[in-house]
Amino acid sequence: MSNNNSENIKLSFWGVRGSIPSSPDPVEYDSKLLQILKDSQKHTLKDEQSLKKYIDELPIEMKRFVGNNTSCVYVFINNIHIIFDAGSGIRRLGEYFMKREFSEGYGTAHIFLSHTHWDHIMGFPYFLPAYTSGNDITIYGVHNGLEQRISNQQEDEYYPVSLSAMGANIDFIQLRKEETIDLDGVQINNKMLNHPGGSFGYRIDYYDKSIVYATDSEYKNISEDKLNKFIEFFSGADVLIFDAQFTIDESIEKENWGHSTSLQGVDFAAMANIKHILFYHHDPSYSDQKLMTILKDAIAYKNKRYKNKDIKISIAREGLELTL
Repeated sequence: MSNNNSENIKLSFWGVRGSIPSSPDPVEYDSKLLQILKDSQKHTLKDEQSLKKYIDELPIEMKRFVGNNTSCVYVFINNIHIIFDAGSGIRRLGEYFMKREFSEGYGTAHIFLSHTHWDHIMGFPYFLPAYTSGNDITIYGVHNGLEQRISNQQEDEYYPVSLSAMGANIDFIQLRKEETIDLDGVQINNKMLNHPGGSFGYRIDYYDKSIVYATDSEYKNISEDKLNKFIEFFSGADVLIFDAQFTIDESIEKENWGHSTSLQGVDFAAMANIKHILFYHHDPSYSDQKLMTILKDAIAYKNKRYKNKDIKISIAREGLELTL
């Protein structure tokens, strides 16, 4: 089936870190600034207009940081607002929403939680649309006691405003494992991943386009049957957002911590015929330089092992927007 609505499928990243929000090391900031100043000497920059043009044309990795906030990905599809995880990145997404219908109390948002570890829910108390009467916010998850889990972090021991006092209509829907739901023609199903306490990936299918969000999972020591089921879940996705928090060495040292590596992501992308894989859930201690090294190594690995596979490989960064 052809997709006549592809222009309506927008994917954007608002939080890409794992574990805890982090800010760039001052040394890293100075390094980027030095690189820009050295490069600027190759250009004739006479006035403010030429300076702005120069900055606009700089490569994104040169002038911006990968990002500091924890997990939050936004999909706007068929006029539906879909959010994966409510990490600290959802605060800025909420500010963006408040420039739209949410400021008047006419907004509807669907939040799908992979799990309820703090880095995936810590931003919800700062999600401004949740404080505006009339907005409808539905939070979905497969875990038991979902509402209580979200409410707990807003008890007065930890936060001054309770969940019940937030103002918007906030509903909770517990999904069954591998259940597919339909949001006005958008199909969303889930798959249990391998993470302490349980985590769930989500797959969006809309006409001939698909997005898979699969963070917080480890793929070592799994059976061939489980491996094949993961491949089936990922199969043919236009975009796979893949947890690559650890290097190979770290994955050995931190076995059973529930995270994966970029090279495993490339293997999955090749086996599942993924068009574009984005590495996600970056370790809070990783500098942009280290993340770029991980990206280059993954591309080299793909080119050596899967020469005939046409796979785009990227680092997920805050502010990145894709159109499917």
